[in-house]
Amino acid sequence: MQLFIWLMWLGYYLALMAVLFGGGWTFVLYGAGNRYVRELAQRPPGRPDDFLWVFFVPALNEAVTIADSVNRLRAVKAKNLVVIVINDGSDDGTGEVLANIGWKPLIVLTRVLPNARKGKAEALDDAFSFLLNDVLQRKKYRKWQPDQVIVGIVDADGRLDANAPAGISRHFALPRVGGVQVNVQIYNQTSYLTRMQGLEFKVFGGLYQNGRSHWGAAFMGGNGQFNRLSALQSIATEQGPWSNYLTEDQELGLRLLARGWLGEQCPNTFVDQQGLNNLRRLFRQPARWMQGNLQVVRHPDRLHAHHLVGIRRVDALLTLFLPIMTLIVSTAVVVALFLWIFLHIPFLPLSQPLLMVVLILLAVGPVSASVMVLARGKGFRGLLIALRNMPPYVAYTFLMWPVAFRGLFNLMRGKQGWAKTAREAIVPAPAK
Repeated sequence: MQLFIWLMWLGYYLALMAVLFGGGWTFVLYGAGNRYVRELAQRPPGRPDDFLWVFFVPALNEAVTIADSVNRLRAVKAKNLVVIVINDGSDDGTGEVLANIGWKPLIVLTRVLPNARKGKAEALDDAFSFLLNDVLQRKKYRKWQPDQVIVGIVDADGRLDANAPAGISRHFALPRVGGVQVNVQIYNQTSYLTRMQGLEFKVFGGLYQNGRSHWGAAFMGGNGQFNRLSALQSIATEQGPWSNYLTEDQELGLRLLARGWLGEQCPNTFVDQQGLNNLRRLFRQPARWMQGNLQVVRHPDRLHAHHLVGIRRVDALLTLFLPIMTLIVSTAVVVALFLWIFLHIPFLPLSQPLLMVVLILLAVGPVSASVMVLARGKGFRGLLIALRNMPPYVAYTFLMWPVAFRGLFNLMRGKQGWAKTAREAIVPAPAK
């Protein structure tokens, strides 16, 4: 019994430290993000014509969405443009849909079984090799140097802002910038779940990514990720730049930072994607992200790279260990509920109101504070918007806590694959 009490108090203090660190870092990132946005506004306008824009679009059974995605890339304002759709062994008519799109910049890279359907990373690596050994060897593209080629990833349900190259090129005008992530938005916000997913992406981009960008340490996020070709070449193995992690984008971003490249968030443009209206599917997706994050945590030696020093190393460390902190806090909540329900040990010190208030603030304070990013640059109206969104977002984060345990469970049992999320029927994009 004494050991149980000791472990309970140890878990309590670990959870308390995790909450305090997480909450404190939230305010650090908020201030850093404000400075980054102000500094970015002082940079010269972007020059998209200085670059060759190459879009990779992975497509596995995307007949429902692929035409919409490609047609929106046709509207992108870039003089020099190539779109490589990776048809990764589709059997639902994706190939036929692509064949009926008559557009010269569109190139379809068809992968067939048994080499197809081995994951997004292998599909991207195949496209990377195809770009180097085929596309850039064509007479039309030979003049472009690796520093001038920007490789963007747009998911098959993605709707990239037509003005994206102008905003993104503003970042790549700095030679040390190797990766830029744009804001991700949810276009089918028709339910509580999809609205909260949209808010989650706003918090991630506006708070965490903008804050990290102040010292050039923003991570990549998959859809809407742009990388300089020379940066990808600098970290590529024999297979290519992407590795077989469930969060291959995050792992690639870490290697770019370790190699000395800067990573930045572009707050002035976006890519829209579908949200999930089904809770079961929604649990599956972030559980996969959690498992991938835990995979990356197993290689902390990369943090010792001589380019990752000072605040950049601290931020990378906190970013990588955020899943561990989430697991600690989640476990503490589960244990506290168990003790309250089955052993009648109070979940909150009801006899001490002040302490109870402090504990409640610790439980919901960091998450509530993160929503304040909605108020940035909007004055009193922005404050009201943030306050209105705090309660539903806090409820959403508590609802999503089980995914931490599911991701850990999948990692422990060695599960590497994941079921592809089904797409919903296309609906018109909302007016911006």
